[in-house]
Amino acid sequence: MQWISNFLIAVFILSTAACALFEERTGPAMMFGPREQVYYASYEEVWRAVNFVLQPYPLRISNMDQGTLETDMIRGYRIWSPPYKSETSSTSETYRLTIRVIKGAPLAGKAATKVTIVKESQIQQDFFSDPRSLPSDGLEEKSVLYRISREIQIERAIARAQKSHNDKSEKN
Repeated sequence: MQWISNFLIAVFILSTAACALFEERTGPAMMFGPREQVYYASYEEVWRAVNFVLQPYPLRISNMDQGTLETDMIRGYRIWSPPYKSETSSTSETYRLTIRVIKGAPLAGKAATKVTIVKESQIQQDFFSDPRSLPSDGLEEKSVLYRISREIQIERAIARAQKSHNDKSEKN
């Protein structure tokens, strides 16, 4: 009798867990507003990394003196597609990224630079209606911020490797 109750408990646990395994996943909460991150790197390092990350995007504004980068309006999701969406987006959806790079005061002897990204999404229902603003899920902005930090790390690693190589060649 004990094995029957254990079997029934196991069947019950598996049947309740099976529903959760095949549940459709939704994206993160949608919201308006900027995403930002502070990098402990010089303004020039961060600016180069931001420009490298934004190479696939069509840029409309790139002004280093003002610290502003802005993309053209991108139709649909030609550059970025959220991983939780399986269907393609409507061609009436457009979005633009605006990036601000701000040089900060040095913290504990390290240079600090803040990057702020705003994604402005809109959808137009038909030809005659005005576009309606859509909130962002924040994934593209977080991805761009992560890629910027990785580019800074890669650039620093290459500089260290080059320096050690030059030091070794000078000793020989």
